Amino acid sequence: MKSNKQRFIRRNSTLILSIASLAFIISLFFQLMLGAAKWKHDITSQMKMYIYLEDSVSINQINTLVFKFKKLPYLNKINGKSDIEFKSKNKTANEFISKNNENFEDLLGENNPFKNLLIVGINNDFKNETEFNVLAKNLAQIDGVYEVTFPNSYVSTLIKKIDRISYFLFFIIFSVSVFVYLQISNFVKINIHSNRILIKSMQLLGSTDNYIRKPYLIESLIQGLIGGTSGALISYLLIYYFSNSIPELKRLIEENNMQLLSFLICILFCCLFSIIATVFSLNSKLKTSISNLI
Repeated sequence: MKSNKQRFIRRNSTLILSIASLAFIISLFFQLMLGAAKWKHDITSQMKMYIYLEDSVSINQINTLVFKFKKLPYLNKINGKSDIEFKSKNKTANEFISKNNENFEDLLGENNPFKNLLIVGINNDFKNETEFNVLAKNLAQIDGVYEVTFPNSYVSTLIKKIDRISYFLFFIIFSVSVFVYLQISNFVKINIHSNRILIKSMQLLGSTDNYIRKPYLIESLIQGLIGGTSGALISYLLIYYFSNSIPELKRLIEENNMQLLSFLICILFCCLFSIIATVFSLNSKLKTSISNLI
């Protein structure tokens, strides 16, 4: 009796450990995917056109240019407002002095070498190197425009690499999830197989299949909750530790508000995996004839 109880505890502990490992991996890599997505968003949000204006352009002409740019189809809008900012050359000069603690007049011998600047946000559909080149050529032909600059090919390459990292992380999550699910399924099959005589006896006594399934499904749900919560919690503590050790990682993780969602998703997936594995194993035993039990 004691030996059977120990085997039962050992089987359940192994199953919960497998579920916890699944939750840990899903939670950890899901957080990394969210971090990569946020990193990409931060980079793309900074991809803007910088339009430097001629010194001869007056304030009225600048207002006319701003009005014209607001009608451009590729201009990005934030909360219904056009993403366009005017930055005067005086403001740029003051920022240069405060940042470098040096006066540009001493360095360059000019009163103010900077240009008035329009920073134009571009719609995400146009944020690639090819589109930027076309837009820059069109904008450079407008009267009063001195020069147009935009992010170089390095930024586009960086975004592509971030996308590849996201795909790679998704592949890891999928592959590991399948592997761990098969492992969980095997443990559940062993557990159900050890109770095959009891299951068939209950059938012979007139118990319905749903009645037989109920205690096993409740047990699998509890195992999923315990394993999922444990794994997700360990993952959260690990991320918290490293985010405090690495400032860059801390900024990346803390600014996304999806941690609770990822925590719940992990628990939900673990419960579903545990229940699905139990249902399939139970159905196979419920359909097994008495002659094939042994």
